[in-house]
Amino acid sequence: MSNISTYNDDLTFNKLVEIDSSITNKSFLDCRFQGCDFSSSNFSGSNFQNCIFENCNLSLTNFTGARLVDVKFKECKIIGINFSKCDTSFVLDVSFEDSIMRNCSFSTLSLKKTNFSKCSVLDSDFIDANLTEANFSSSTLTGTVFSNTNLTKADFTGASDYDINPLNNNIKRCKFTMPEAMRLLNSFDIVIK
Repeated sequence: MSNISTYNDDLTFNKLVEIDSSITNKSFLDCRFQGCDFSSSNFSGSNFQNCIFENCNLSLTNFTGARLVDVKFKECKIIGINFSKCDTSFVLDVSFEDSIMRNCSFSTLSLKKTNFSKCSVLDSDFIDANLTEANFSSSTLTGTVFSNTNLTKADFTGASDYDINPLNNNIKRCKFTMPEAMRLLNSFDIVIK
């Protein structure tokens, strides 16, 4: 990317390849990223507002200190990102749809009403997070850790492979579907026949 510090006005970046690039302290307002590869790139200190990443590769991308406000990730590959290191002085406002997410951390974040629908959220963690009214419908959550997390009114309808311990997570008024809801009993070490 060039030396320009602010990108705005509905600018679209199409099939941009910026692997292992330093894209720090930039501002992206009302931008769309389509089919871009930002593998191992550094977005530290950058500001994304009202942006859409669609069909992008964000593997091992660094968002430390980045501000994400009204940012949507659709059909993206998101691997190894620690979203807990984003700038949270403002509300972290993101949504994920039909994306592959692996080894990501959302610990200690307030993600009320965040959408994770139709995603594969694998080997990731939500520790001490607030996921009130979050939407995990039709998602696969293999190996993902929920611990001391507020899941009040969260939607897990059609979700699979989750391991949520009702004793150390608030699951009041959560939505689950059978037969996957039986997984809520895994932490009790009981046998059901």
